[in-house]
Amino acid sequence: MELEIKNEQQVFKEIKIMKTKKLLLLVFFLSLVTQFSFGQVKKITGTVTDGAQALPGVNIIVKGTSNGVQTDFNGRYSIDAQVGSTLIFSYVGMRTIEVIVPDRTVMNVTLESDNTLNEVVVVAYGTQSKKKLVQSISVVGQDELEDLRVVSPQEMLQGQASGVQVINSSGVLGASTAIRIRGTASISSGGQPLIVIDGVPVNDGIIVDGGGAAPLPLNPLADIDPSTIESFSVLKDAAAAAIYGSRGSNGVILITTKKGKKNQNTRVNINSSTSWSKLTDIHDVMNGTQFNAFRSEFANAIYPFPTPPGFFDEREEFDWIDGVTRKGFSKDISFDISGGNEKTTYFLGGSYKDEEGFIVGNSIKRYGIRLNLAHDVNDWLQVGANIGLTDTYTDLVPTGLASGVPITIAQLYPPHELPRDADGNFLPKNPALGNVIATEALNKNDLLNYRTLGNIFAEIDLFKNIKYKTDFGVDIGKIEVLNRVAEFNSAGTRGFASNSIDQQKRFTFTNTLNYNTTFNNEHSINATVGMSFENFEVKSLGVSGNDFLSDDLINVVSSEVSTRDGANSRTESNLFGLFARGGYNYKGKYIFEGSIRRDGSSKFGKNNRYGNFWAIAGGWIISEEDFMQNLNWVNFLKLKVNYGTSGNDRIGNFSFLAGFGTTGYNGAQGVSQLSAANPDLKWEKSNSFDAGLEFRLFNRLNLNLDYYVKRTEDLILNQPIPFTNGGIGSILKNVGNMENRGVDLDISVDVFKNVDFTWRSSLNLGFNKNEVLSLPGASKDDQGREFIGTGISRIIQGLSVNTIVLPRYVGVNSETGHAEWLDANDNPTTNYDQANRVVVGNGDPDFTGGFTNNFRYKNFNLNFLFNFSVGNDIYLDNMGFLDNAAVFFANQRTAVLNIWRQPGDINAHVPSATSPTFYNYTNQSTRYLKDGSYARLKNITLSYNLPKKISNEIGFTKVKLYTSARNVLTIKSDELKGIDPELTTAIGNTGVGVLGYSPPQSKSYTLGITLTF
Repeated sequence: MELEIKNEQQVFKEIKIMKTKKLLLLVFFLSLVTQFSFGQVKKITGTVTDGAQALPGVNIIVKGTSNGVQTDFNGRYSIDAQVGSTLIFSYVGMRTIEVIVPDRTVMNVTLESDNTLNEVVVVAYGTQSKKKLVQSISVVGQDELEDLRVVSPQEMLQGQASGVQVINSSGVLGASTAIRIRGTASISSGGQPLIVIDGVPVNDGIIVDGGGAAPLPLNPLADIDPSTIESFSVLKDAAAAAIYGSRGSNGVILITTKKGKKNQNTRVNINSSTSWSKLTDIHDVMNGTQFNAFRSEFANAIYPFPTPPGFFDEREEFDWIDGVTRKGFSKDISFDISGGNEKTTYFLGGSYKDEEGFIVGNSIKRYGIRLNLAHDVNDWLQVGANIGLTDTYTDLVPTGLASGVPITIAQLYPPHELPRDADGNFLPKNPALGNVIATEALNKNDLLNYRTLGNIFAEIDLFKNIKYKTDFGVDIGKIEVLNRVAEFNSAGTRGFASNSIDQQKRFTFTNTLNYNTTFNNEHSINATVGMSFENFEVKSLGVSGNDFLSDDLINVVSSEVSTRDGANSRTESNLFGLFARGGYNYKGKYIFEGSIRRDGSSKFGKNNRYGNFWAIAGGWIISEEDFMQNLNWVNFLKLKVNYGTSGNDRIGNFSFLAGFGTTGYNGAQGVSQLSAANPDLKWEKSNSFDAGLEFRLFNRLNLNLDYYVKRTEDLILNQPIPFTNGGIGSILKNVGNMENRGVDLDISVDVFKNVDFTWRSSLNLGFNKNEVLSLPGASKDDQGREFIGTGISRIIQGLSVNTIVLPRYVGVNSETGHAEWLDANDNPTTNYDQANRVVVGNGDPDFTGGFTNNFRYKNFNLNFLFNFSVGNDIYLDNMGFLDNAAVFFANQRTAVLNIWRQPGDINAHVPSATSPTFYNYTNQSTRYLKDGSYARLKNITLSYNLPKKISNEIGFTKVKLYTSARNVLTIKSDELKGIDPELTTAIGNTGVGVLGYSPPQSKSYTLGITLTF
């Protein structure tokens, strides 16, 4: 036999072929096994619940087939399906989910409530099905509020509702917020919306603390406990707000607190959390080495007087910013007990908050308790009460530009000046800046606020379908401010003290008749008529005094008798209103509604004390039409249109009367007229048109789109008059018009949804354009436009109410070292002149909004919220000091080190020290006008629910662990380094876009636990 000899390459080749064949055979075998496994038809059984009870009638279908079943009365189902196929579970009022069939026979499913269509919305004087809503109302409910950790209720709305902008005035605890709904609707009257809690209009006027180095606008709702809030309803158009008549022009925010439910077992929730906070951002200022080197280099040019020997030597330095800031710390604990039986529902909640802010000397303590109770006395009478009590203590720090303002002065203080000597004693304060470390250590600036807010009510079934309700509400607040300045911090006195007490009382009495009926299963009618009376009283008492024997004596009575001073005041207003609303619904798809209100107010002249406000609205639920029934992918489609009027009564009391005051003349006391009378003064009135479209597609996508035009007429403004009557130059009259038009857009998508994993994403956008239409009697600019204002922000006919006018800054000339601006003819000039101001910006954003995502994987939940503002300009009014190298005694930003030294220096930040422009280059100009657009990660929360088995074993029905962070990321322009763009100095209607010395908000981190049993 002949042997065949093979070479090495042939052997390796054959081995490789054999391995490949075996691999292919293995793949083929595994493929068969896989196909057999996934192609195997199994009988899948299980139970469908809502987490608490079984759901009968749930539709279950194998995706891509007609194979489907329904759950029985006990929520059980049985269906034949292949492993790996998808089952679709759908049920009216619940979110549809898709589940991949596992390799097992039992599969239990829990469906979540779908609030998008069946939600009951709180509206004025009642509730309404969201499906049949014909007004523009944004609802922020428990799903959005549950994981937020905030100080005041307004913060819970930030980024949560389209067309609603909530801006803080500063990062100081207790500072006020500005709320704008669909833009600015007034100039001189109040611009804040009406806020109603459980049917009671609240006292929400901005309080100003006069103590301390600078007044601080305080948040009137800072003592309302956010943990007791169930939901917000924001009434944005006239159809929703007209029934509030004279107070609805700026929109209305209805806050509903938590209640118990009938036939609910007693449930106890305990929440405990701890938070840490720190400064978000601040300017980079010079350290001691930089400061001394810069001042030494330019001492002769900047400071013409001789400097002491060794003035610029290296010395010990102090970080003043670090000295006035700290790591903030907060302890929060709250509890609530709720439940009910056939006749009674109850909710009892309590809370304690103790927070130290990131600014030394700023803290807040709040104790709160709330009881909400309703009881059916019999089958025709229900009585109840909603009562909240709070006690709030706030240790304040001032803001602005003054010698006692911590954050501001810490940035300006020279780093080589120390707060204490070697023995720990405070060093004498800097004559220009003070010693803010000593100020916070030795002074007192305390605010105490006691508040009672609530109502009692009774509801009677008078006749079939007719109910009568009477409601008495109170909001009583006592605000006490104590300011005590130590002798060390006083100028020319041995200490100073002031004590003021403000008491605000609002009583509301409301009676309504409600009628609801349906006949022939096609026609539904509802009607509400009512009357309300409100009395609002404010009393103030203040005393002050100088010169104390000791700093331990803090009361004014301990001051020298000759220095004491005091004043008191009292003012009161009344409002009476009659209102009615009626609605008609045909076949559940054609909806009509109208409302009217007549108000009488003591705030207006006798010739126009009463005003009428009304609205009409209509809706068409297109998806209920027969021709839509074959479009299975369209789950809901509604068109709505409305038009109406509302008013604005936010002016001072008795503004229609002539004002008089005491004066001296020729050595004698006299009386002079301060303001002119106008008995014709009347309400500002807004006429509003709104058209909206709502739809839900594929059981996944929800979209609400609203277009609106709101025109405000009869603006209340001071109109110039000839100087008569002792020098009165103006009179308060109804003159001028303005308009807001825009689009609100809300989109939510169930991106992914099955038993183990869901992802829901929501986006809201608010586009608004404000235009001043007319300002009769106002001055005219060189283009013939009427305008009001002489500062940075100007109100100009044809433009926004927050138009910014400034000289245009060119920069530092690289060859000459001079700062240059543009004159009126667009030519560069070194002559700074306010006369060269032109329109350069707008403080109003092009659009605002929020972006929310919620991810749930089994027992884990991740939620994050971005809020943003785009297209608004900011003028940085604080840069006049922080960038001014000519202010020799103060520190500046490190950017000042970039000074022009020689020809060819490009992009110098500061002109030459020898240039005549060196002393005015920081004057108001576009040099400090910046794009204020930003996006901020407002809140991110990660939570974990312990498995029910473990929770039950340790005695609880639910245990939730969570961690959250707030304001941890801000996306903004590099030019806004050190600036918090989410602030406004202007709490009023105008001046938005001008940002002064406001401490930034803090970034905070929270760890917490919620126990339910």
